[in-house]
Amino acid sequence: TYTVTYLGNNNTAGNPPSIQSFTSGNSVVLSGPGTLERDEYYFAGWNTQPSGGGTNYNAGTNSIQLQI
Repeated sequence: TYTVTYLGNNNTAGNPPSIQSFTSGNSVVLSGPGTLERDEYYFAGWNTQPSGGGTNYNAGTNSIQLQI
């Protein structure tokens, strides 16, 4: 079993979505922003790196098969 863990990346209020578990070879639909808030920012999706320099994923619209 593997997990997708969501981090708030300096959120100013709220909480990221709960951890999602899945097994190898299965797809996972990424969660939306949960209750996350950050002053003067809007939620655009998830990224594999806190800096935004990794792979971008749209929340809720991607059914992705993670390469493990």
